[in-house]
Order: sequence, then C-alpha cells, then structure tokens
Amino acid sequence: MKSYRLTVLSAVAFAVACGAASNPDVAAKAGNQQLSTAKLAEILGQSQAPLEKDVARSIAELWLNYQLVGVAAAKGDSLNDPKVMQDALWSNIDNIRVKKFYDAVSAGWADKAPGTDEERYNSGEAFAARHILVKVDPGATPEQKAAAKTKAEGILKEATPANFATLAAKSDEPNAKERGGNLGLFGRGMMVPEFEKCVVATKVGEVAPTVCETSFGYHVIYRSPFKDVAAEFAPIAKQRNVAIAESTYLATMETGNDVKVENNATVKAKAIAKNPFGYTKDNAALASYKGGKLTAARFAEWVSAYPPQSQIRPQLAAAADTLVDKFIRQIVRNELVLRQADSAKFVLDTAEMSNLFLNFKNAVTQTWSQLGVEPGKLTDSTGKETDKEKIAGARIDEYFTKLVKNEVPLVEVPYPLARALQTKYPFSINEAGLDAVIEKAKSVRATADSLKAQQAPPAGAPPMGAPPAGAPPMPDTTKK
Repeated sequence: MKSYRLTVLSAVAFAVACGAASNPDVAAKAGNQQLSTAKLAEILGQSQAPLEKDVARSIAELWLNYQLVGVAAAKGDSLNDPKVMQDALWSNIDNIRVKKFYDAVSAGWADKAPGTDEERYNSGEAFAARHILVKVDPGATPEQKAAAKTKAEGILKEATPANFATLAAKSDEPNAKERGGNLGLFGRGMMVPEFEKCVVATKVGEVAPTVCETSFGYHVIYRSPFKDVAAEFAPIAKQRNVAIAESTYLATMETGNDVKVENNATVKAKAIAKNPFGYTKDNAALASYKGGKLTAARFAEWVSAYPPQSQIRPQLAAAADTLVDKFIRQIVRNELVLRQADSAKFVLDTAEMSNLFLNFKNAVTQTWSQLGVEPGKLTDSTGKETDKEKIAGARIDEYFTKLVKNEVPLVEVPYPLARALQTKYPFSINEAGLDAVIEKAKSVRATADSLKAQQAPPAGAPPMGAPPAGAPPMPDTTKK
C-alpha cells in the first residue's frame, strides 16, 4: 500500500510543478478549466477576507477540487477502482488499524492503578470541596472589602464538617443552599488559581483554617472527604489509569526510537500547513527515528487529511514553535504506532473495507448531485451532449460564483475524494498567478471602498425616506 501511495504522490507533485511555470494570468487549472487571476482577484477584493496569498490559495484549492469533480463526472468516472479507493482512504484505513492495535495494547490499562482510589484522591489526583462565598463587587471600596472579610471570618468561626452544608445557606452564590455549597469533583486548573491554592492547602475532611480571597470575594472552604465522592471518583480514576498508561507507553516508544526533530522543522511545518501541494515531492526529513523519518511530503499528507472544520492548517501556520514541535512529534508517534500495527499484522477485514468503499462511492455520487454535474444530466440547453467537460466546468463556475456571494450552501469535497481526483487528473496552482491576484485584489478592494464612501450619506443627513428636520408629521392614512 505504501509503495503505491508514493508513486501517485509523485504524479501529483509533477502536475503541480508543471502548472507553476504557466501563464501568469492564470491562478489555477483543473483539467481543461482555468481560474483567471482577474476572477480570483475580483472574488477576493470584493470580500471582507484579508488580502493575503494564503487566502487566495485556499479559494483556488476549493475551486480546483470542484472542477476536478466536474472532470470526473464528465468522463463518467466514479473513481471506484479498488486501488484508487484504497489510496484515497489511507487515513481512514490507518485510523481503524491504529484503533485495533490500541484496543489490543491497552487491554487492562484501566485496572493498572498506582494505588487505591482513596490514596489517590487524598494525594490530590482530583479535588472536591464545598464553599461559602461572601461576594465582593469589582468596584468595592476598601471598607466594603473589609466588611465582607469580617463577615466571612464570622461564618468560618461557626463552620464545622458536620454543619457546613447547612451553613452554605449564608453563601452569596446562587443555589448554594440547595447544593450545600458543593462544587463536586474538579481537577487542577479548573478553578481560579487562588481558590485552587487554598483547597490544596486544606487537609482532606477539614475546614480551611482561614478565609480564601479571590476575585469573587471571600470563601470559607471545606475539602470533602473521600467517602463523600468515592462513587464519582471511581470512573475518573479509571480514565486517569488509561491516560497515565498511554502517556507512559507513548513516551517509552518515543525514547526507545530515538526521535529527533530536525533544526528549523517548525518553520518548514508552518510553510507546509500553508501550502501542502508545494511539498508533495519533498523527501527532506522534519524528524528522524530508528529505521525511518518523517518527510515533508508525508507530513503534508497528514496535514491535508484533517477535516477543514478542525482548522489545523491555519492554526498550525500561526502557532508558536513549541506547539508546532509538539504537533510534529505527535505525527511521528502516529507513524511509530502504525509501524507497530504493521508488525502485529493488524489489517481491515473484508466487511470493514467494503463499508469504507461504499461510503466513498456514495460521497462521489452525492458530490456530483450537490454540484449539479451528475453524468447523465450533462447536456446543453438543446439537450445535446456536445462537450461534457465544458458543460460540467460551466456549471461548476456558475455554482462557485453563487457560493462566493453566499447564495448557495458550501459543498464540501471530502479529503478522500479530493485526493483521488488530484491523483488521477491534472491540476495546478500557479504561485506567480497568486502573487498577481493579491496585487489586482488590492485595486479591486480600493475601488469598492471608494464606491462605498461615495454612496454613503453625508454626516448628519437623515436616513433615506425620512422627512427633513422640522417638517410636519406625515399624515396617518390608515385612519378612516
């Protein structure tokens, strides 16, 4: 499977590279269709989007995926060749394989406890508390703060573990009386730092010896004993067992494989996030490990496979280097886990593959239908099938024009379908053309802004249709 994937990636990279040196008046090509720099500049300039090359590239990528759908439809190609589908579905297949492997490896992780539940709770693996709040408003005077503190200290003198829930009726917090001031279980970082510090400093089963000051006011705190939260803590403890075991497993795997992230890998990773197509032929390593490396091309595959709603590409491009480094390491871990799944012979059975293939085929026909390019309906106004690809291209352009005006809903081209189309049919994004788009879009934006300014009413003028100042009221024509 992997050798086939590398072969088709080379083909895609060749298509992109060939298009890059083409006509500077063309921003992108898909099959025989072209997206002119003038049209893309018009779309970008008339929008409210930033006039940036990455934005122009995103619009061009969307356009070319739509046009490639049209190309396949014109040829009646449902892309149902098993090899094409298997390559297109690589991320889905690998996810299932990893899950199978993890299910086997993680069996028993939930029961690998580092101690009894009570010992873990008492050590601060999770917290539970009740509190009584004497609220202090943000703009309170020193005298008001002092009065609130005195009130809280008076409540503290009364408070005991036995009467705390009843005493919570004195709290300023809504519904505190009904809950007995109970905050339930919470972990580190879930409360404001000052409150968490006070809880940590309080012994389990006791009332804090002093009131706790936070931005909300003054708190009287009772740290709940284990017996009060045992039932709630048990499932959390099991989840923690799994998280600890998984973290240990992955850290051991990373250390054992001598994972090293290359110098400047974060810079390159950000560039890949902006333009995955530009790195599909780049075999330089972002990271290395025993027996292998994470290449720029493979990283581009991983980044492209994330769904658009995850916003991985823009987030990665703008992230701090430390976060990008962690993301690269996560992808390396994915690769190492997949290698172990390979060694353990974890594969999909016939039913699982059939289900994936069926979903893929449905995605093809559904996308055709949503874009109005079903193969059987690609006829001109006279009902003739003169040039199906030209007809499909025109329909896609019509849809795209409406889309950028928000007149039709967005049709998403799923990653597996986009990958299959990009693998099989020629396309290109012209970097020089995108540069030209930005310059032209600036002119379009300036013209649009100037026109808006000219059409705006002068300052102080009444709204259109309103009577001038001092005019008599309009007669009420509804009265008879």
